[in-house]
Amino acid sequence: MRLLTVGIGLRGAKIAELFYKHGVRVNRSPLFKCFAILSDELQIRSVSIDDDRKYYVGDRRGIPGFINALTRHYEIWEGNLVITSLEDDFAFDVSVEFCERLKAFSEDPIIYLTLIPSLGAVDVSEIKKKMRKIQKVSDIILVFEGKADSDAKIFDAMNMLALAGEVDIKKRVAGEVVVDTSDIFNALKSDGFSVVGFAEQKVSFDFFKKASELKAVRTRRILEMLDQAMNNLSINTELEKAKSALLLFCGPKEEVTMEGIFEAISRVEKLNKDIIIRYGDCPIPPALLTKKIAVVVLFSGLKSFKF
Repeated sequence: MRLLTVGIGLRGAKIAELFYKHGVRVNRSPLFKCFAILSDELQIRSVSIDDDRKYYVGDRRGIPGFINALTRHYEIWEGNLVITSLEDDFAFDVSVEFCERLKAFSEDPIIYLTLIPSLGAVDVSEIKKKMRKIQKVSDIILVFEGKADSDAKIFDAMNMLALAGEVDIKKRVAGEVVVDTSDIFNALKSDGFSVVGFAEQKVSFDFFKKASELKAVRTRRILEMLDQAMNNLSINTELEKAKSALLLFCGPKEEVTMEGIFEAISRVEKLNKDIIIRYGDCPIPPALLTKKIAVVVLFSGLKSFKF
């Protein structure tokens, strides 16, 4: 999944910087095509993205110039990722203007990823007002609570999602159940907002266990990680009211068992009998000395936070 990634305001730009410096690449090409919009020269200096990808915009009237500059970058993307914090009024106003203008000339889906102030210390009516505006100008809303560790959560989860459906020519590996970009967009596109959960574990090399034992260990591990991901959501919400879900299992091919995948689906189905579930695995070969597996869960069609 190749995304035009625009961080607006300092918090959004710093997250875009993470993707610019450390985001996943396939066939040597970055999956996140990163840019930053800022309103202060000191902020521009503090963001480590190439100069031709950082833009000063004083207010929403500067957005046409930014969009014109984007057209000079010859890159391919399948969707748009806009990253902001609702605590930053500049970022909110400019992002809404950007999304409105982006919709006018691009049919690619717009993912609006926003951080909201910590629950319990927020004007609920103001957040609802802003969320209604965001809904009008975007196709998908991803919500994270604006805690200090949220930047890392966003980076980890989006990196894994971006790999879904991508084929590395050199590694020549494919999942048992392939999830592509359209599956992710379809899972996220629903009335309301979406939340993300992520879990990751290092896995030891088991050379002496029998095949049946290994399958049992791997299946149990997948289910444990599903529970961890569902208990590590981007924001507190009522999962039983979700309309759709996406489950993505990432790691060395042999570590992801079909038994684990189907049991995980069964557990999510118990939340809501009408929920639409998409699922798949994304094989990631192990490094020389370590191997990791990760689980990403997405729930969409949500309407309210838990305060």
